[in-house]
Amino acid sequence: MLDVFTLRRIESLMNGYVHEKVPAQLRSMVKLTYEMKGNELILTEERPGVQRYQWDRMPIARFFWEGDQWQVFASDDCSSWNPVEVTVPCSDFEDVLEQVERDESGVFWRVRD
Repeated sequence: MLDVFTLRRIESLMNGYVHEKVPAQLRSMVKLTYEMKGNELILTEERPGVQRYQWDRMPIARFFWEGDQWQVFASDDCSSWNPVEVTVPCSDFEDVLEQVERDESGVFWRVRD
């Protein structure tokens, strides 16, 4: 289980990340959010839905703390999580977030309809 200090550090890091990732002028069209529960963090992209004042959520990445390292999973089109071999598990959350950000294989930041 993650300690309170680590959880607060991750929350601070993620709050800055989602704020900086999407430029201010685009935030009415797309936003990034995250949800943390226990040893898991899910990063999600949201876009305006068909119904007014609703946002459609598309999961991007799942970070899971297991043992002493973070594992990263990618979402497929069927809302399942698959392990990602292009990321290297490590104990530092910031390192795995950077690997997802770089996404050299196009697993996380693919063009969505």
